[in-house]
Amino acid sequence: MNARIRSLDYLRGLSILGILLVNAITFAQPFDIYVLPRLSPVPLSHDDLIVWWLTETFFKEKFITGFTLLFGISLYLVGRDRDPAQPAYRRPLFRRLSWLLVFGLIHGALIWHGDILLSYALTGFVFWRWQDASARKLLIWGGLLFLAGEALLLGPNIWHQLAGDVATETAADFGPLIARMRGGFFDSLEQNAEVWAQGEFAEILGYMPTTLGLMMVGLGLFKAGILSGEASTRTYMILMTVAAICLGLIGWQSYVIMKQDFPFPQIFGLYAVANNLLCVPVALGYASALILLGRMRLGAWLLYPLACAGRMAFTNYLMQSLIMTGLFYGGRGILGFGGWFGEMNHAALVPIVASIWIGQLVLSTVWMSVFRYGPFEWGWRCLTYGRWMRLAK
Repeated sequence: MNARIRSLDYLRGLSILGILLVNAITFAQPFDIYVLPRLSPVPLSHDDLIVWWLTETFFKEKFITGFTLLFGISLYLVGRDRDPAQPAYRRPLFRRLSWLLVFGLIHGALIWHGDILLSYALTGFVFWRWQDASARKLLIWGGLLFLAGEALLLGPNIWHQLAGDVATETAADFGPLIARMRGGFFDSLEQNAEVWAQGEFAEILGYMPTTLGLMMVGLGLFKAGILSGEASTRTYMILMTVAAICLGLIGWQSYVIMKQDFPFPQIFGLYAVANNLLCVPVALGYASALILLGRMRLGAWLLYPLACAGRMAFTNYLMQSLIMTGLFYGGRGILGFGGWFGEMNHAALVPIVASIWIGQLVLSTVWMSVFRYGPFEWGWRCLTYGRWMRLAK
């Protein structure tokens, strides 16, 4: 693995693990709890509030942002190692995106409604036209598109907040939904499909400018040498310093929101704007820390399991969905456990998430010591290039 690929794999591995902690509550509770914790049918404990604050400050939006930045780079690299001078690389790219679209439909409708694969696939069909743009053009236009997307998403909420609107939402009756999710296999399957169908495509369209902008910024940073690991130590130290300042601001805001019992619409207004915008420098700060650590021999050794998890990000993402839905959705029990939907809040989910992290780091390291690709990566690669690829080293 060369240094450039290593720098990407470190961040990809950290992102896929970090995303799980953020998503955990959406596996275990109705989605409304993800955005308004006080609506939880299970009373929030002091430990729940601590975990919420830590997740909100250090994880939420930061790792999905990093993963989206990397996805733009991965699309750029598809097929270029074969004949960079020819436009034929676009054909495997389109096949790769087409199969990702299929995987996204299956994952979202049949496994977990919070799927991101379909969004990436559809946005990728728009993104490919920007692949050959310069780093400067990608950073400028990608940044503007990201800001415009955030304005479209959060503008109405900011207006309500500035207008002094007060909370209008009431405690929802999640009883019927929870009962279906705890029911048999087909009950939870049908409920998941309904939730997915109701919001998936509107969400994809709403978030596409933001997602596309981040993909463009990611590729621009790669071409500029920052995400490829080629920038100076001074550059990465500056990025880490900016990230630390941003984390301080996010942490303070999260604490205020938590102490005010998650007021509406404030939690979707200026607070959300600050968090969503500051997540980009934070993600770059995380990447910088990994790159600098990876430059040291001991650091590279310590980060090797994380790099393996990153090389198997697609497999690990799907396995996270299968494990979590197996534990929380009815009819999908694992080793006699399952059907826990609606019973756990943030603190109770930490041991489950930590166990999955450890398991995936160990299994990824063992698997990549024997094979060239993760199992789902291998299948996706075979479909992309239309031929049987060698799996074993």
